[in-house]
Amino acid sequence: MPSARIPRRLSRRGLLSLAAASAVTASGSALLTACGTGAASGGKVVPFYTTESDPKSLAFYRSVIRRFEREHPGVTVKMTLYSDENQLQYLQSAMQTGTDIGVFAPPAANILDWAVKGYLLPLTGMIEEIGEDDFLPGTRIIHRGEDYAMPFQANASVLYYRKDLLDKAGIEPPRTYGQFLGAVRELHGRDGIDGISSGAGNTPGMTTQFLAPYVYQAGWDYYGPDGEVLFGKDEVLTAVERHVAIMRYGRKGAYNTNYPDLMNTYISGKAAFATMAGRLGVNLAAQNPKIAEVTGVLPVPAGPFRTGRLAYGGKNQYSVFAHTRHRREARAFLKELTTGDNALGFSLTVPGHLIPPLKSVRNRLRDEIGRSRDPYLRKHGDWVRTILDLVPHAMSPDMAMGSVVDGRYDGKLSNPCPWAGKAWAPPPADATMVQSILLRGDDPEQAWRRAVDQFAFAARDWRRANPEWRPAA
Repeated sequence: MPSARIPRRLSRRGLLSLAAASAVTASGSALLTACGTGAASGGKVVPFYTTESDPKSLAFYRSVIRRFEREHPGVTVKMTLYSDENQLQYLQSAMQTGTDIGVFAPPAANILDWAVKGYLLPLTGMIEEIGEDDFLPGTRIIHRGEDYAMPFQANASVLYYRKDLLDKAGIEPPRTYGQFLGAVRELHGRDGIDGISSGAGNTPGMTTQFLAPYVYQAGWDYYGPDGEVLFGKDEVLTAVERHVAIMRYGRKGAYNTNYPDLMNTYISGKAAFATMAGRLGVNLAAQNPKIAEVTGVLPVPAGPFRTGRLAYGGKNQYSVFAHTRHRREARAFLKELTTGDNALGFSLTVPGHLIPPLKSVRNRLRDEIGRSRDPYLRKHGDWVRTILDLVPHAMSPDMAMGSVVDGRYDGKLSNPCPWAGKAWAPPPADATMVQSILLRGDDPEQAWRRAVDQFAFAARDWRRANPEWRPAA
């Protein structure tokens, strides 16, 4: 994964404040380090690595760290930020050199592989203390009966749309794929407006985020519950063609882009639609309230199977390094950070994007929408409710492998794909496929078959090296 300096990441996370940004080392390091109360002389230090860099999220972390340190004399939590772009490279280097990374946010696609290799500490006892039934489906990562991650957020991608532009053109908000395509086509080019802000690129998970709803709503998944490649089904080719047809009504620069550019296109009023998770709404309301006032939110109508009811949903989690020096303190901090009032408080730092993965906390967030004095929730609580309703059925193929098979969906599975790090390694197979169709004009079927071969190879190669693996589902 290519490294990137923290400022690039921060533009996606809502632009870290100048004061925080100035803490980056003079050498231009991509890491930003801070401590709750400073390094404890001779005490126990719990390293804490995160990619959540919104100013409100950082303030929340510092508050939790200060309280935890007061309640655990002699313990210091040392917080370090890294970016999505350099996350994998940094963590792999740290693990290989034995650097203590304590509590850290790993790329979801690598968690199961790292668990198999012994890099992660089992968290089963902590999960049982919290209550296994409190976790939303598809949020736990289990290998041989042990949990290896604590989820701290879930989300769902939705369709943002300009109500004023649709009203002016006499178009109803789309509820079917045909209506969606027709609206995007009709509005594209009017007064210089793009039909949609959606894209493809090598940022981990980005292309999959936009393509997966089309695959799910075609009645299939990327892989089956046992790892069988399902991406090669004829209906998936049709799903790819549907997605590409929508993408043709975005700007060509979006065919190889990043999240900030896609968000800024909609926020600046230059697109009629955008597919994105809740962070877009928060940034939109803060940066361009006039566009926010005329924006609505819908599920993405991407295909004929359970139209709009199956979505892409990412999730983030923390793991504990197996060789961390102070295991008990690391687990105690992780539990304190991700449960109860702290879990609710964290979700309110970016409402609608940081959806709690614990059912009890998610219910509290729903109650909070109706009584909160927060301006965003008062004005746009309906956006957050739409996302909350979608999250239980919002999936990613790397974490909920085989949830949709042959037109059947019985609920989101907790079934991580252990070779996800290979299948979606840059350049991801689905990103290359979409880009080759849109940028080079390749035949969709030929591009799709190449992607199928890449997904099949990743599974075959990993399983050959790990013949003892059995799926969690």
